[in-house]
Amino acid sequence: MVMVVSTSWFPTSKSSEVGKKYLEILKQFPQDKTISKIIVPVGVRTTTDGMKAFSISEIKEGKLKEFMDIAYKQILIYSEIEGYKTEMEFFMSGAEALPLVGLEMPDL
Repeated sequence: MVMVVSTSWFPTSKSSEVGKKYLEILKQFPQDKTISKIIVPVGVRTTTDGMKAFSISEIKEGKLKEFMDIAYKQILIYSEIEGYKTEMEFFMSGAEALPLVGLEMPDL
């Protein structure tokens, strides 16, 4: 399973605008549980440069392309906000990564 951590940065002065876009995007792109499972819907904090937000999703087997198509459409909507930046990071689970080096993930 692939996990995606999406991180965004934006000026504090744009917080209300980002919040409105977030709610708009939730309506336009309702969660499709056949594509992904949301682990962390959203976390937000202040930084010395503004605001930082993140979300974590677990992608269903064979659904990464569909997930990315939706994510990029959402990013295009956010990109209308001046100063908004984002990145997506893709991670393997420990159960998938450890066998690559001949090890097995213990039950936790």
